[in-house]
Parts: sequence; structure tokens; C-alpha cells
Amino acid sequence: MYQEEQEPAPMPVQRKNNTGLPDHIKAGVEHLSGMSMDHVRVSYNSPRPAQLNAHAYAQGNRILMAPGQAHHVAHEAWHVVQQAQGRVAPTTQFAGQAINDSPALEREADVMGAKAASVGRGLV
Repeated sequence: MYQEEQEPAPMPVQRKNNTGLPDHIKAGVEHLSGMSMDHVRVSYNSPRPAQLNAHAYAQGNRILMAPGQAHHVAHEAWHVVQQAQGRVAPTTQFAGQAINDSPALEREADVMGAKAASVGRGLV
């Protein structure tokens, strides 16, 4: 009996992560939100958050992290999701910058950022 040789299934193409997000956080946020984070850019050791009395902040596709504050990156990545979903409107101004300081959005970013980091470890 003749049996055809089968070629192995092609491996999925692994995209290079150029975002600055750790791989497991990027994977977790993408999995939970259903949206790509390929457009995000993280700037570590930025002086900009200090100008707003912050450790870090997200604005559009940019995450700016003050020196020593990289542990906030998952929280800020979830803020990128919130903004992309159109759920973030300015609530106040500080140093000429419109900001949102909603406690509900902050709590959500705490919870979902932590969940994304945890889930993402199993995905990469």
C-alpha cells in the first residue's frame, strides 16, 4: 500500500515585538482586549511623567515611564486599550495637559493589567 509523505504543517509566523512592551504583557493585553498592540511604543526612563506628577502615563499609542517605574507598564498598556475603545475623556487639566483621573478606569487598569501579565505568561 502506497502512503504519501505529508509535509509538516507550517509554523505560525512570529512577529517581532518592537513595542517596548514585554512579550508576555503584549500577548496578555492582546488576548484579553482582542486588539493588536503592535502600534504601541513604550519610552522608559522618560522625564515627562514627572511633569504631570505621575510615575507613568499613556497617551494614544505612547506609554511614557519615569525612571524605575517599569513595573507599571501592564497598567498603562490597559489604558491604551481604554483609550482605543473611546472610553477615556479628559476630566481635568494639569500643567496644561488634559488628563483623565477616573478612579473606575484606574481600578480597571490595575485589575486588567495584572490579569494580562498573568495570562500572557502562559501565551509566550
